[in-house]
Amino acid sequence: MTPDLCNSFRRNSDGSWTCTKASILTVAAGQPITIEPGQTVRPGELLGTYDLAAYLERVCARDDHNAG
Repeated sequence: MTPDLCNSFRRNSDGSWTCTKASILTVAAGQPITIEPGQTVRPGELLGTYDLAAYLERVCARDDHNAG
């Protein structure tokens, strides 16, 4: 996953992240996961075995445009 993913998600005030444009993520063992616009991921919620919200928080939350 790359920081470009930050452009596909918006941070919500409760710490969750909402997808704003379709994204295909490749996680553990090359498993592809499609995230659709409007889908929300929450801290601690795993996609496969990956905590996407934690990644977004670590990589993207520092960007002012993602604060919500």
